[in-house]
Amino acid sequence: MKGTRLTIVTAMLLVAAMLLAGCKDERTKVSSILGRTNDFVNREVVVEGEVTKTHAADIVIAEAGAYQVDDGTGKIWVLTKNGVPKEGQTVVVKGTVSSGLKLAGESFGAFLREIDRRTR
Repeated sequence: MKGTRLTIVTAMLLVAAMLLAGCKDERTKVSSILGRTNDFVNREVVVEGEVTKTHAADIVIAEAGAYQVDDGTGKIWVLTKNGVPKEGQTVVVKGTVSSGLKLAGESFGAFLREIDRRTR
């Protein structure tokens, strides 16, 4: 009976550890996205960096805009429907990678479509 209980407790601890490990968002370097855009298109990624540029558009029915994030390895634009953060803020952005233009088999203008954002 003790052996069975110990096995169950061990299994529960292993499951809990795996669930907690999955909760941490793994950061993707902007340079990786820009260097291998085709590998990342339509994938969700998490990027952390400083907001270096912003463009906002206030429309009656929605607030939209774009902001550029620099993580030290490169800069990438993020499209948002939730307003733009202030320049100089550090953000953690979860988004889907998209590519703006494909020409002769090459992708230009990779960007993120924002899903979620936290500021630090």
